[in-house]
Amino acid sequence: MKKSASRFWIVTAIGAGTALLCLALYWRGYEPLQKLEFYTQDLRTRYGKKSPIDPRLVLIGIDRASYASDFTEAEFQSSPALQPLRGNFPWSRTVWANLIQRLADSGAKVIVLDLIFAGQGEGDDVLKQVLEKYKDRVVIGGNFRDLKSDRGASLTLDLPNASVLNTASNSAAFDGRVGFVNIWTDWDGVLRHARYRLNGEQTSGVLPSGTMVESLAARALRAFGRPELIPNEAGPVRFRYTCAPGFGYKVHALGDVLLPKAWKQNYQDGEFFRGKIVLIGPTADIFQDTHPTPFPTIERAGQTYSSEMLGPEIHLNIIGAALNSEFLRETRLEEDLMIIVLAGLLASALSFFMPQPLRRLVVIPLLCIGYWSLGQFLFNRANLVIPVASPLLVLTVSGIFVLGYDYFLEQFERARVRKTLERYVSKDIVKELLDNPGTYFNTLGGVRKPVTILFSDVRGFTTLTEGSDSAQLVKQLNEYFEEMVRHVFGFQGTLDKFIGDAVMAVWGNFVTQGPERDAQHAVATALEMKRGLARLNINWKQRGLPELAFGIGINHGEVIVGNLGSAQKMELTVIGDAVNLASRLEGLTKKYHLDLIVGETVAPLVRERFVLRTVDFVQVKGKTKPVEIHTVVGERSEPQEPKETAWLKDYEEGIQLYRKRAFAEAARIFEACVREKPDDYLSGMYRQSCEALIKNAPDASWTGVSVMTDK
Repeated sequence: MKKSASRFWIVTAIGAGTALLCLALYWRGYEPLQKLEFYTQDLRTRYGKKSPIDPRLVLIGIDRASYASDFTEAEFQSSPALQPLRGNFPWSRTVWANLIQRLADSGAKVIVLDLIFAGQGEGDDVLKQVLEKYKDRVVIGGNFRDLKSDRGASLTLDLPNASVLNTASNSAAFDGRVGFVNIWTDWDGVLRHARYRLNGEQTSGVLPSGTMVESLAARALRAFGRPELIPNEAGPVRFRYTCAPGFGYKVHALGDVLLPKAWKQNYQDGEFFRGKIVLIGPTADIFQDTHPTPFPTIERAGQTYSSEMLGPEIHLNIIGAALNSEFLRETRLEEDLMIIVLAGLLASALSFFMPQPLRRLVVIPLLCIGYWSLGQFLFNRANLVIPVASPLLVLTVSGIFVLGYDYFLEQFERARVRKTLERYVSKDIVKELLDNPGTYFNTLGGVRKPVTILFSDVRGFTTLTEGSDSAQLVKQLNEYFEEMVRHVFGFQGTLDKFIGDAVMAVWGNFVTQGPERDAQHAVATALEMKRGLARLNINWKQRGLPELAFGIGINHGEVIVGNLGSAQKMELTVIGDAVNLASRLEGLTKKYHLDLIVGETVAPLVRERFVLRTVDFVQVKGKTKPVEIHTVVGERSEPQEPKETAWLKDYEEGIQLYRKRAFAEAARIFEACVREKPDDYLSGMYRQSCEALIKNAPDASWTGVSVMTDK
């Protein structure tokens, strides 16, 4: 309960902390976070619902700076309206007067010119007459322009010249025929919002406070007879695009509209324009009237479509959005902050009530996909733009942090459990239990494996316990076990179990380096255990404690490795004849006055590394087949004295003579060995045996096998 409560508060703190950090960044308009939010909005724009292409809107593009090479001389002569197009732009304003007249006569409902006419020009008087004649059907442009000087930046307003509109100075801004053409992008340079109105306060003093001016799109809607569709607010309004740049409204060339032949064939003598809003604006590259949009630059059918949209096409998108009520509502800041908080709470709840990390790894991405789908659904169906990047960031970052915390907690817990278990069982057993719980070691089954088994047992321990202080004895025995187990682990062995004062270790049951290497590690461990016990005895003697002695038996063979026991207590161990023989070999160390005996299956595996000495050919209790046993003199890498080597060679020769029933010759060799080493028990034992067999010659069944009658 305490652990669960602790995790609850930590998980809650992670979720709340992540949400608060994101809140602070969002509140302060942290640029990378805002750009990420814009990016998610742009993705919704690209792949979401689009405003329909309105058939009531037509775009006539100024697609040439000059039409001198586009028409024949006969065509120029046939139509006086084409004559000004021979020269370079800007043309005589009679061009616009003729175009307005032609479109108005054909029944066009509104004619919008995305042009300013700020200075005086040729043909102003003709254009002025036409604008006055069709003042309820024509809209032309004004432009707010930034001025930079030594005194700083300021705003100015470019309006149609008095030679075009008979209106005094700034009052032209309030003329129903004039709308500002400005297209203002968001702070990251991308156009997502339109401005249909500006009040005097937003013009930096250019216009009087309390006044209101309208955009080109708003003036067009008003002239079209739909002023109620113009948004009331003076600020930016999010609109829905019709499509990506280059895939929307078709550009009709201005020259074709003025060319009599094309006018008749392509536009049915103007019937095509009847009842429509016709917008005329620069579409040629030389005018550089393009603006960044949320759409990417794409390649299609070998043609590149830019992410930037023509200014006149943008005006049509803005007009079309109003005509079809395709405006998008953006959540308020307080609503955004609430959504971010809810994302943090959801992350905390998910992490607490779903503690399984793998399940969370599946659920969190599904929640992210679901929320993204919700954002797209609201964008398409409810015309609502909700924050997506920030809530998803809170959800995923909180989830990752909690996963990291859980991973750390799990590793800490595993380390604690591992450390605790390793006090009672082998490191290798703990490793298998914790790292591979699904293997056969977690079942009651088993497998057969060739392993090397080591048994060690303290001599006279039962007698020692009778006269020793129990607490002191336990402490001394723990010191002994600490030293012995250290060497087992040092040579990659597995501590199978403690049996009272005995130690059972195994090589090859879990991790093996091959039978030969496993056996060599076991023998090396035994030699280190002998050296370790010698050091302990020196220390114990100095402390007034009794010295200990032990015997070690090592055997190699096939055993069953498995998980044995009951539902209440399980033990990973090895069983089999090879295990029993290892235990018997340890018991034989007492009979032969040795501290180490290895079996006949171990000898060929370690002979290249260690110097062995033959002990006997014995039949242990419970066995019918005799085995040859050896003891280990030392490692071959250690320098041997020539005298010691000669003595061991003589001893081994005596063993061979003994087994060949040459008892007299063997006795002489063993006698010499005893003289050389009076305390060598084996030489003395064989000398006595030879003498007895000389006196009482054995029958033909004698094989030299020593039969053990006890364990």
